Amino acid sequence: MNILLVRTNSGIPVAPPPIGLMYLAGYLRQYRPQKDDITILDGRSELPSDAQIADAIRALHPDLVGITAFSMEGETALRYARIAKENAPGCATVIGGPYGTSDSASALQDQHVDFMARGEGELTFYKLVERLDKGEPVSDINGLAHRRNGEVISGSFPDLIEDIDQIPFPAWDMINLESYFVEGRIRRLTNPIQSRRRGISVFSTRGCPYRCTYCHNVFGKKLRKRSVDNVLGELRWLVEDFGVEEIEFIDDVFNLDRPRAKAICDGIIGNGWDLRLAFPNGLRADQMDEELVDKMRRAGAYRINYAVESGSPRVQQMIRKNLDLERARQIINYTAKKGISTGGFFMLGFRDETEEEAWMTINYALSTKLHTASFFLLTPFPNTPMYEEALSLGYDMEAIYSDYGSVSANLSTMPKERLEALRKIAFRKFYFNPGRIWNIFRTTPRKWVLFKNFLRTVKMALTGKEF
Repeated sequence: MNILLVRTNSGIPVAPPPIGLMYLAGYLRQYRPQKDDITILDGRSELPSDAQIADAIRALHPDLVGITAFSMEGETALRYARIAKENAPGCATVIGGPYGTSDSASALQDQHVDFMARGEGELTFYKLVERLDKGEPVSDINGLAHRRNGEVISGSFPDLIEDIDQIPFPAWDMINLESYFVEGRIRRLTNPIQSRRRGISVFSTRGCPYRCTYCHNVFGKKLRKRSVDNVLGELRWLVEDFGVEEIEFIDDVFNLDRPRAKAICDGIIGNGWDLRLAFPNGLRADQMDEELVDKMRRAGAYRINYAVESGSPRVQQMIRKNLDLERARQIINYTAKKGISTGGFFMLGFRDETEEEAWMTINYALSTKLHTASFFLLTPFPNTPMYEEALSLGYDMEAIYSDYGSVSANLSTMPKERLEALRKIAFRKFYFNPGRIWNIFRTTPRKWVLFKNFLRTVKMALTGKEF
């Protein structure tokens, strides 16, 4: 089968290699050997126009076009599905990623979309390709939403692959990896202070057992872990065959199994790899210990983010995160003391949140040794528990979900204007501090990155908008 896998050009200014598409390609290559011609087109990195997307589709004439998208990229994903149908008549289209998981019902109202893949994609996509290739029905595939006689069939979530060591490594050799080491106006890693040019992203686990109400459920609520040897095997391939010098681990929560996390660090140290490590997605601070921080530092960690979200105990309980705020503060400060650039993630505007509680979050961030802090405004995406709760309570959820810097649906007790003003105040209070500025300078590996990030922070502090 001739398959085109696409990541959208939606304007998101961060373009690491498209690891989700590479996992799909690697899975098909192993379990359908020599049956498929697979092309990966990374719109976010290559920045093609719609006309160029159309040209590529006409040239390839794929049988199946798979599109991955975040929820905020839904409009672009639907446009790509239309372009695919117009330029490869008879092709099938499937959309996956967070958008496919969260909003399949509304997306399937668009007649250019044939299928929506919900949750973890490898097994669902493999079964879809197998059935389409054989001309067999697809309606009973778990994880696949589709239409039947004009009616949208939402489908269930997929069967999860319990032993994720059975999932092949991402197909790093099926993309032009060198192009992702070229710096320009697009950031190449999730981590904004990337230390070395030859850096890539790695998943070592899937799923998160916590039940935070604002969170997408793409990989399920059971933590599934690649073995230490499997993770180190991928790192060996990346270091020895591709010359990779930096790894960012983008697990939901890398540190939930502390002995395993320590063993991975020990493996990196024992192999003598000169790597720089970053953990940009936000570790669970109350599940860290000082020994793990020390091992991560020895293995090459220079950047760790912690996801705190709220400084209010009531909000912590309401959103079901239940973070031990005092233990989190201790670990944050210990990490910063070790010379690791330490970042924190916070959100304002939770359901029924008062201004007093918003200030608890801001003051919590100010009271720590964090080098950086991101203050987001809550965005309740469809098919998250928070969205469903708000809907059941009568909130107006007819919103455009664009970014985390403006109010999409205000669930707090504060006026929208005050909530957006508090976000600006939080940035100003946090960053316009001489001691913090010095610590940011001291822990940022490449000093030229500081100027770009400084301009970005000033704009957020003054306008609430990012570049």
